[in-house]
Amino acid sequence: MRQALRVRHISMMLVALAAAAAAFTGCSEASSGGTPNAASSSTQSGPALARTEKFVAPYVKAPVWRGPATSPPVAQAKRIVYVNQLPTQPLFRAIGTAAKEAGQALGWNVTELDATTLNDLPEVFNRAIAQKPDGILFSNLSANEYPTITAALVKSKIPTVVIGVLPTRVNSSYTHVVDLHYPLQGQLIGAAAVLARQADAKVGVLGFAPGFDPSGEALIAGIKDYLASSGGGSVVATKTIDVATVTDPSAMGQASVAFAQANPALNAFFVGYDGTSSTVVPALRQAGLLNRLDVLAYQGDAQQLGWVRDGGGQVADVAWSQAWATWAAFDDFNRIFNKATPPADDGVPVRLFTKDNPPPAGTTTWSGDFAFSVKYKALWKTS
Repeated sequence: MRQALRVRHISMMLVALAAAAAAFTGCSEASSGGTPNAASSSTQSGPALARTEKFVAPYVKAPVWRGPATSPPVAQAKRIVYVNQLPTQPLFRAIGTAAKEAGQALGWNVTELDATTLNDLPEVFNRAIAQKPDGILFSNLSANEYPTITAALVKSKIPTVVIGVLPTRVNSSYTHVVDLHYPLQGQLIGAAAVLARQADAKVGVLGFAPGFDPSGEALIAGIKDYLASSGGGSVVATKTIDVATVTDPSAMGQASVAFAQANPALNAFFVGYDGTSSTVVPALRQAGLLNRLDVLAYQGDAQQLGWVRDGGGQVADVAWSQAWATWAAFDDFNRIFNKATPPADDGVPVRLFTKDNPPPAGTTTWSGDFAFSVKYKALWKTS
């Protein structure tokens, strides 16, 4: 039973990352393409909007380099195994592609091992360990979800670098976590709600039960923190969703519509990952609710970036560059091999896209708007 629950847990997280849902929430209202409601008090809204515009300013333009300034020598003849939990999903494919590119730049051998189903994960990790590589890379698997995997990795003493989990005590058994700044992502979503609703954001939140999705919880906490500190709105309704609903597109659409209809005060809806938005936005549109709700999400998928740009039903998206995070992971491996401590913050940026600061036409996923691979090659002296 415990193993079955863990499979359901990781299944939710991974499906959501790619196209179904995981980590749910709701944020600020405003119609897609409509005129935002006026704030109830210009005395309150003016300062809140000014604070919010200042807060988001660094995150609505191309980032600056915040990564390391120096690098140890490139370790020679290293072998890295990338474990891909869901090879059919864009997020994990993007990390695999970037891993091969970064490995080639370093002159390292990179092997990818794919799981056929989530039930295969323990066996796939065992195969990775059996290869006795110099390092193992993977994404979105917290240490508490598969204790048998974590125990095997710890016993192997093979360095592990992980993308997409929180750098918390729970994940301290990993050698290094590439921080994606989930609290900041939440703050940016909260700020987007304030801007979209002219400092009168009435946010609804759909989420899992506490303890089920730590990354999503950190993001939701960021939303609440920003709304409270800015004075531009508040979370006015919440609802707990179970895994069966989240992973069923029809049920998710119905649940979202029912939630919005039961809470007419809402003017904003943060729907979690972009994969969730793919289901929720069409359902809200069909129910005629997009005329009063602003939909916001995070992940930076191509469809959602297009919606933000073209007025397709989502007004904001927070993105992080999967390729940049992967190159950062390889820089971390090189430091580990040189017995140097990786930076606590690898400098992987996040960016807020809104209808006022949209992604450029033709965007697929967010590249990072920076030649990070050139920068890393220069650091490694391999260019």
